[in-house]
Amino acid sequence: MKKVLRSIVVDDEEFCRRDLVETLQQTSQVEVVAEASDLRQAVVLTKTHQPDVLFLDLNLHGESGFHLLHQLDPVPAVVAVTAFAEHAADGFSHDFADYILKPADVTRVQQAIHRARSHILVKSLATKPILNLEINGKTRALSITDIHEIRSSENYVEVYSALGVGLIRSTFAKMIQRLPAGFCLEVGRGRVIARHQIQTWQRDKQGHLMINLKSGANIFVSKRSQKQVLQDLSLLG
Repeated sequence: MKKVLRSIVVDDEEFCRRDLVETLQQTSQVEVVAEASDLRQAVVLTKTHQPDVLFLDLNLHGESGFHLLHQLDPVPAVVAVTAFAEHAADGFSHDFADYILKPADVTRVQQAIHRARSHILVKSLATKPILNLEINGKTRALSITDIHEIRSSENYVEVYSALGVGLIRSTFAKMIQRLPAGFCLEVGRGRVIARHQIQTWQRDKQGHLMINLKSGANIFVSKRSQKQVLQDLSLLG
């Protein structure tokens, strides 16, 4: 993958736009090829420059940044940058690479760039088989986007996928190493879920965090993983 990602920053507030551009420049990992202050500009500039990643404010002069995505094909990796944490779940349902709150420091922005790279890699591997898995007595070839969840099971690993559940003889650590960096989110000891599968999340009456996957599965996050998961989902300040 290319060393420097080409990006466009979309924000209707000039101060916020300049602050983010300066932060991105500190990383030396992103080239800002254009800036947009509204949806119309963003559409034109994105189609013209074909960036690798959009840093997108979700509130633009009263318009939703989500509307931009319906006007683009293909859609670059998107990092939402906004002051409103309540949009985070919508970001995952739109398959954003990351979601960061304003103002974002250079460490958080570097993490977002890392996740954008992983997002781009996962998309590039979407139709390419990455492992063979025996499911219901048949060997099936899985692509990266088929994977929903992975669990450790003694000397095996259980892989939950769009094609069903199968076992692989492997250590949990070795299995995770086969996947792109940032692909998984740890929800418990020896258990991860695919970030692209996250739909929504909420707490139950006892305060336990539950993540709802696009597949329909509901995953409770362990107590030891809960704080890290919340930080990873940008729900803590």
